Amino acid sequence: MRFLIVDDSVEFRGALARMLRARWPAAETEEWDPRARGNPSRAVASGRYSAVLLDSEPAGADGMGWVADIRREPEAPPVVLLTDSGGENEAVKAMRSGASDFLRKSGLTPERLARSVEEALREHDARRAAERPGAEPSWQSTVKLDARSIGTPVRAGTPAVPGYRILRLIGQGGQAQVYLAERSRDGLQLVLKVLDASFKQDETFLRRFVREYRLIASIRNEHVAQVFDQGFSGEHPYIAMEYLPGGTLAARIHEGITSLSALRIASQIAKALDAIHAQGVVHRDLKPQNIMFRANGRIAIVDFGLARDLTSNSNITRVGEMLATPRYMSPEQCLGRTADARSDLYSLGVIFYEMLMGTKLFEADNPAGLVYRHIHTAPPPLPPRLAGYQPILDRLLAKDPAVRYQSARELFAVIAI
Repeated sequence: MRFLIVDDSVEFRGALARMLRARWPAAETEEWDPRARGNPSRAVASGRYSAVLLDSEPAGADGMGWVADIRREPEAPPVVLLTDSGGENEAVKAMRSGASDFLRKSGLTPERLARSVEEALREHDARRAAERPGAEPSWQSTVKLDARSIGTPVRAGTPAVPGYRILRLIGQGGQAQVYLAERSRDGLQLVLKVLDASFKQDETFLRRFVREYRLIASIRNEHVAQVFDQGFSGEHPYIAMEYLPGGTLAARIHEGITSLSALRIASQIAKALDAIHAQGVVHRDLKPQNIMFRANGRIAIVDFGLARDLTSNSNITRVGEMLATPRYMSPEQCLGRTADARSDLYSLGVIFYEMLMGTKLFEADNPAGLVYRHIHTAPPPLPPRLAGYQPILDRLLAKDPAVRYQSARELFAVIAI
């Protein structure tokens, strides 16, 4: 791995080199003084560099213009811009110029730099793979896993599912157990979600369960998890879906997400919602736990158990039953009204706020308190450093659906990076 560091300050170039080697000890770093050597766009054309770290005002020039010059080269690596100043509006401009991220020099840590570079490398590889002529989309291919590094050993008494060999337990809750499994006919490794046997006696649940497979199977999109099968193992309903190795958005938020990473993730969620809504489906339970990451760092939405097919006249939610997670529910859901595509956009707004701030939009002692706040309480404003995102949040979190973005596609056109 080889990095090009472009900055006026020899001290800062050295500091960046040390930060990179803290994460990649064998990495090679080349320091480039822009005052003496000018724009490095020609130098990166050789394809020798894994990534470029570039000052936003190299030798007093426009760093965004240099990013655009670099990105025009066929073998251009990802570029991370670093700045002494500039708000989120400047950061979005930097991303639109082709930069992978926009970091402030003050307070920069080796961990934060490494996380930004890793995300830039993953996204760069994903784009290159997608652009390769005749290449199978990476999200449609599978890689053999080291099952021993995933989850925990399976306990005695685990339900057998015909056609599958259960390998490891990777999650469990009050309603289901989630396993890593192998499909017998071809060895495909996947996730097997096995639900409690009591659900088979619940007619309303069964109708939701049967519909979940039909709805998801109709959607073929990188940002929507693939479902392969659905059925019953004795008394236990199950769903077989793809394994997503990158963990949940909830875990990423806990670790901390840069504001530009939050915007990139939000744009991918918007793209997924556009594909979902185009099939006449509303998710209705969008939350960080239902958003997972692929190996290439891109998101995929999972768990459509509460989804509703807008082309159907049936409504199989019991009267007065609160199914979605109150923390992310739209005001109309809280009021028991019909939820359309704009309801999912409100939930995305709640998630976007949480990604930006690292804290929940609303806090309350109980679900009823959260419901009240979604209906009546104005969202807290973002701090000045994030003010560039305030207009986006204001529309996403509008109490009146008519004031929100009217479609995920409209939102994606605004925030796509």
